[in-house]
Amino acid sequence: MLRPTKWFGWTRSNSESSLVHSNGNPHSLEQLKLLYRLLEKNQTVSQSNRTLLVETLRQIAEILIWGDQNDSSLFDFFLEKNMLYFFLNIMKQKCGGYVCTQLLQTLNILFENIKNETSLYYLLSNNHK
Repeated sequence: MLRPTKWFGWTRSNSESSLVHSNGNPHSLEQLKLLYRLLEKNQTVSQSNRTLLVETLRQIAEILIWGDQNDSSLFDFFLEKNMLYFFLNIMKQKCGGYVCTQLLQTLNILFENIKNETSLYYLLSNNHK
């Protein structure tokens, strides 16, 4: 039986979570690379991929917050691949409340929980000087 799981106000079933989990550590660079490939392949939000994108965004926030405290290579990968671009691209699509709400929630969670000043600077400035 699948039980709903609650994370930062969103309820999701374990089957949705399994859509984007590798078999390894959920806070690994391998998992973040998987999420990056999912964002690459699903740049246009549609009815068929919106649940996948919401779960992907949720997991990215979780990994980055964990990485901020435990493994800086995760945020380095986020920067190297310019993953914030995908966030902004999703927002520009005006894709409706479901995905945009998760995107705003993801950004808010990152702003509130990232403690590394350099990482926070990047999120807020997108590296503009």
